[in-house]
Amino acid sequence: MLHGVAPAALLVLLVLLAAAPEAQANPAVPGGPAAASLSVSARSAPYLAAGDGRADDTRAIQSALDDVGKAGGGSVLLPAGTYLVKTHLVLPPETSLVGAGRAPELYSDKVPGTTLLAVEGAGRVDGPAFITLEGPNSVLQGVKVLYPNQVIAERPVAYPWTVRGGAGDGAALIDVLLVNPYQAVDLATLGGSRHYIRGLYGQPLLKGIWVDKCSDIGRIHDVHFWPFWSQDKKILDFTEANATSFIFQRADWEVVENIFSWGYHVGIELSASVDGSTNGQMSDVDLDGVDIGIDARSTQQPGVSFSNLAIANDSRGTSRIAIWGRGGADAGSQVRHLNGRDWSEPNTVVLFVRGGSFWGQLDRVVKWENAGLVSLSDSRLVPWVLNGPMIEILDGQAMIHDNSLTIYPDVVKDAKPGTAIVLGPGAKAASVHHNQLNGNRIDNQAGPRAELDGNLP
Repeated sequence: MLHGVAPAALLVLLVLLAAAPEAQANPAVPGGPAAASLSVSARSAPYLAAGDGRADDTRAIQSALDDVGKAGGGSVLLPAGTYLVKTHLVLPPETSLVGAGRAPELYSDKVPGTTLLAVEGAGRVDGPAFITLEGPNSVLQGVKVLYPNQVIAERPVAYPWTVRGGAGDGAALIDVLLVNPYQAVDLATLGGSRHYIRGLYGQPLLKGIWVDKCSDIGRIHDVHFWPFWSQDKKILDFTEANATSFIFQRADWEVVENIFSWGYHVGIELSASVDGSTNGQMSDVDLDGVDIGIDARSTQQPGVSFSNLAIANDSRGTSRIAIWGRGGADAGSQVRHLNGRDWSEPNTVVLFVRGGSFWGQLDRVVKWENAGLVSLSDSRLVPWVLNGPMIEILDGQAMIHDNSLTIYPDVVKDAKPGTAIVLGPGAKAASVHHNQLNGNRIDNQAGPRAELDGNLP
């Protein structure tokens, strides 16, 4: 008997090792503890998943996951193939479901890689997620998920979330393609502290990634949301009118790096849930063909900092605003709890943008109606034509400095300079200095509450 191993656990371990002679070390997961050594293939006995896209492999894969979880953790391997899962899967703590991919791979029916077919829950946005990362330290890696019954229509079929983090911390998605999810990744409903996403591609039709209830730092790297599945106009129009690629609510020190989305109604939503809102740092953020780039309704007081931010619009949507600091009823309020008492206060936004690039058919680069603070510096604003001021500060505080504001040359015939910045009478405080206006003007309606200095005409 192995020292310190209970007889029941030892029996399960010996059975699994005998059934999977290919057992090997599980690749370590960045940010997680040392990985367990147990690794079994769902295609091997006693599980015998078919991987042919016709037989229901739910039971085979889930049985392998359960056995590995009971043995203390490890990996369930899914060799290249197409696995029909008629219901859903749950990954136990310390357990990884690992496919053949070692980068986010595009889907092809001729070269499917490791593809899971999701069919449960058609017509519903609620219900069990297709894959739940129960945690702690449950990992989905190297797989593709396809909804074979999704349709190209003016309103595609609703489905529950594809991947959901469980109540345990440290859920991870690595090198995953979600081909055509209606709702992609839910790190909110059950919580998502210390989540880790690296290399996630897909075409979410309604919602991309939703983060909430994260009380310890989450990390999201290398995400690419693009029409991998369909570029049919019906699908693109639905996404443009309805979809949000990233939603951040309660998240403490969220770290986001190198993300891209195209063709969404909202690129990034910063809002509050009953648990609060977010603070953190986001860098190398690209939001293309987006109606509202950053829909800012609430942040924590330390704020959210963006660096190397690019937002563009190619005449899509009806708002055409790169950064919208919502105010009034649009911002809402949240209940806060401190020292044994609850109270409601308006949501405020604190937003820092440094090194931004904004172009295309943008009716506003910044529209600020929130009581909080916006800071924009070291940025280039080049809309195709002015349908109003590039920056409009109607409430709160603003720091605007060291930017270049001009009209994109030779896109719209005879496009002329106009108003670069409006400081409305409701602005509480504004500092506007050392900007290059390139023939555009500043309209100061805030009087002495605004300080203007060193701006080049």
